[in-house]
Amino acid sequence: MNQLIKPRILMLNANSSCSVTKGMEEELEVPASLLNVTIDYDQIAEAPEAIESMEDVHLAHELVTEYVKKSDYDAYVIACFCDPGVQELRVLGFQNVFGIAESAMHLAANSGGKFGMISILDVSVERHIKQVERAGLSDLLAADLALNLGVLELEDIELARPRIEEVGRALVEKFGAESLILGCAGMGLHKEWLQNLLNKPIIDPCWAGLSMAVAYLGSK
Repeated sequence: MNQLIKPRILMLNANSSCSVTKGMEEELEVPASLLNVTIDYDQIAEAPEAIESMEDVHLAHELVTEYVKKSDYDAYVIACFCDPGVQELRVLGFQNVFGIAESAMHLAANSGGKFGMISILDVSVERHIKQVERAGLSDLLAADLALNLGVLELEDIELARPRIEEVGRALVEKFGAESLILGCAGMGLHKEWLQNLLNKPIIDPCWAGLSMAVAYLGSK
């Protein structure tokens, strides 16, 4: 990479929550400092505060697609676990767009053994299973279990962590998961804690997406 002109990557939060965007930036600050790229963070003001229902997902696909079409970055990471707009943009010729879920699944596939997924809501699970199928990784999915917490509730450590521990242990002990994917862009603040607790690789999808974008830029 040219050290004088660093490639520019946008981490795009598909919802309108500034706290989710700020949390993502804080969680990525240390590992991102090792990368020779410029990283910007933004959210979509017109989007819901959280992407949870199918209506939210459909709207996010539209809003992300329009946002990226009007902007100019070397690569984009769509920081929402339903990977909104990613397939639509690739059809339009944007090969520099990376979804955090797809990226996390491929990273987990290289971690050895089967992986488990921690979703936020039951309604998310069916959608995630279809994403795993599109990625060609169904044979490696141990299970996908939901916390049944909203996106913004993930910021409440006392509320979220007991449930995350319960689901994480079930994925490891009952379903044999050798690694776990945090199934939401707002779950990264629990990564280190859960990894120390379960002694298993815990994959932050935002970091996975950023890593994939950097790898793409390095191959150009």
